[in-house]
Amino acid sequence: MLKAVLKPGKEKKVRNYYPGVFADELAEAPPAAGVTELYDAEGQYAATGYFDPKSRVALRVYRWERGNLDRALFRKRLEVARSKREHLGPFHRLVHAEADGLPGLVVDRFGETLVVQVRNRAMEALRESWLPALLEVARPAGVYERSDVDARRQEGLPEKVGVVHGSVPEVLEVEEDGLVFPIPLALAQKTGFYLDQRDNRRLLEGRVKPGERVLDVYSYVGGFALRAARAGAYALAVDKDLDALAVLDHAARRHRLAVDIRSGDALEVLKDLAKKAQPFHHVLLDPPTLVKKPDELPRVKRLLVELLNHALELLAPSGYLWLSSCAYYLTLEDLLEVARRAAADRRRRLRVETVTYQPSDHPWSLHVPESLYLKTLVVQDDPLG
Repeated sequence: MLKAVLKPGKEKKVRNYYPGVFADELAEAPPAAGVTELYDAEGQYAATGYFDPKSRVALRVYRWERGNLDRALFRKRLEVARSKREHLGPFHRLVHAEADGLPGLVVDRFGETLVVQVRNRAMEALRESWLPALLEVARPAGVYERSDVDARRQEGLPEKVGVVHGSVPEVLEVEEDGLVFPIPLALAQKTGFYLDQRDNRRLLEGRVKPGERVLDVYSYVGGFALRAARAGAYALAVDKDLDALAVLDHAARRHRLAVDIRSGDALEVLKDLAKKAQPFHHVLLDPPTLVKKPDELPRVKRLLVELLNHALELLAPSGYLWLSSCAYYLTLEDLLEVARRAAADRRRRLRVETVTYQPSDHPWSLHVPESLYLKTLVVQDDPLG
């Protein structure tokens, strides 16, 4: 086994279960990539991980006690992850990377099918250990890989997309609280379906009243819009992905629900709706990951203020505005700031109704700040009289 030595003081975060060590934190690095024992500057054992000089994070930590990064380790980790999600039914995130002690691996379960994503060089190198363990623990009929994300490209790894085990249907039938979404694997964004918005979709459906109007912007396959329609509201879904909107239309017809659909750029559609549409009682904005580096924040916050300005134009008196961010670098404080700026521009008084985070199958580890990514701010128009 290879050996690496930390610079003085750098052992603190590792011993507090942070799973990443950068190259400039090492006083001594191995001569090549491989499984590595990590020691502090005093020569005391700290952790075991995988070292790769070509990775953005030079050493990924997988265990804090001596031992191999073998099939037995991954089987144990996967069994723990599965046990925490047994109450969630057949559609959930089975592995949430670092938060489950498996840096670089994401696994979503869609019934008998698993969709996996491998995001770093370490997990790619360890594939022959974790993949058999995953098959043993989860026992899927098939496994489909969607390793085509930016994080993987930044690691210098080629994209991998396709069936890696068993039989996988061309269309995933994803069921959530009685609604079924037919998701073609060729279409699927990320791992197929935004499981992390499950709780927010339930929250919306519980609050919408019959006869209200709901605007679902960046709707993807219309998870929010369909729930609003089921609650008796008028629902309008907006997205630029025509294939996703086709899935929404198919699901709506399947469940005999009426959802209006509008394709196009979100900002341009909002501007157009503000000129001629009736107000909406709920306006939802769930944009894609807009911020991937800290220096992108100023530009993205300006965009969000503009989006919120037009959303507030469309918001009915005492209506609710929902703003989600799936970007780690866009914090709750940033969401509050852009909402405050937009409210000032539109001269609307707003009240913070609630703040939500990602659900339990996308765990947020205290020791890994980056594992908190999804934040949703819900504000209500709050006139004084």
